[in-house]
Amino acid sequence: MIHVDPQPEPPGFDALVRQRGSRALAEGREDLPPYWRDCLPDLYQCYRGVCAYLCVLIPRGTGARSVDHVAPKSKRRDLAYEWGNYRLVSVLMNSRKREFEDVLDPFEIDDGWFVLELSFLQVMPSPSLDEPTRSKVQATIDRLGLNDAECVAARALYYQPYVEGLLAPEQLREWSPFVARQALGPEGR
Repeated sequence: MIHVDPQPEPPGFDALVRQRGSRALAEGREDLPPYWRDCLPDLYQCYRGVCAYLCVLIPRGTGARSVDHVAPKSKRRDLAYEWGNYRLVSVLMNSRKREFEDVLDPFEIDDGWFVLELSFLQVMPSPSLDEPTRSKVQATIDRLGLNDAECVAARALYYQPYVEGLLAPEQLREWSPFVARQALGPEGR
């Protein structure tokens, strides 16, 4: 994972999501209508289509993108329709995070907390971290399954062509920014 800068709320979000959601909350509805899905195109555009947790491009047309509520809806209904509580993630990552709160927020981490061993494309906590932070990073890796075959294959999809000279550094940075940061360095060279 890498740090993700929060993007401003897009025009129209308030009417499209927040106001409708506020009405549903005021009605005391048990099941919250998924109005957050209506902002998925904006979320995708604002975050360049990159999953906040896996840090790879979520291809358009696959149905694989979703909205993660950092503060789970079940625990913070008041944030269910708030842009600042949303992260663009793949369906796989969202299904693994669910309502757990032990996953670090990409908005709040520093670059370098997660490192990538390039030989096997395994994610690890940085050895320079203090023990409490290292434990939180490892808990995030474990909860999201960032080192399982699916996640490694997602990173390899971009890294292997880059190593073979078939993918330019610019494309690697765009499609797999965590791999690019580890392979090219922070400056992306």
